[in-house]
Amino acid sequence: MRPNLFTVDLPGPGRVSTMAKPRGGDWLADEMAALRGAGVGVLVCALTAEELVEVDLADEPRAAGDAGLEFVAVPIPDRGVPAPGAVLPELRRLAGLVRAGGHVVTHCRFGIGRSAMLVVGILALNGVPPALAWQRLEDARGVPVPDTPDQRTWPDALLAADGTR
Repeated sequence: MRPNLFTVDLPGPGRVSTMAKPRGGDWLADEMAALRGAGVGVLVCALTAEELVEVDLADEPRAAGDAGLEFVAVPIPDRGVPAPGAVLPELRRLAGLVRAGGHVVTHCRFGIGRSAMLVVGILALNGVPPALAWQRLEDARGVPVPDTPDQRTWPDALLAADGTR
């Protein structure tokens, strides 16, 4: 089994990708092992606690850890955006992991809205202009991203909270 990752094509030592939610239930351990086998080090989940139960991913944190992945929860309501200051410390840390050569993968339900927004936020914190990051992610994803205008402008608010814009 190979994970279906959408990796942004940008120069640098690390990689950042998005994906649709992994298959849950009986498939979960296999999905996590496939991610680890693909060189992923960190899995970022943007689903809310309610969604995790709904899509049979309540055990995702444990399964990710069992597979050797770091699991990071950044719950964001569907079609929503997080408060930039609330997620800035974690996204700075993830941006640093990418700069150091790590592979960070984000997911929500379909890998189009919330997870795409987090990818662009990580890239923006690494100096990639948000417009370029969105274009490269759309190229990788093969569909327009994100879901909402607020999600599209959110990386600018993240940079403002970071003091870089």
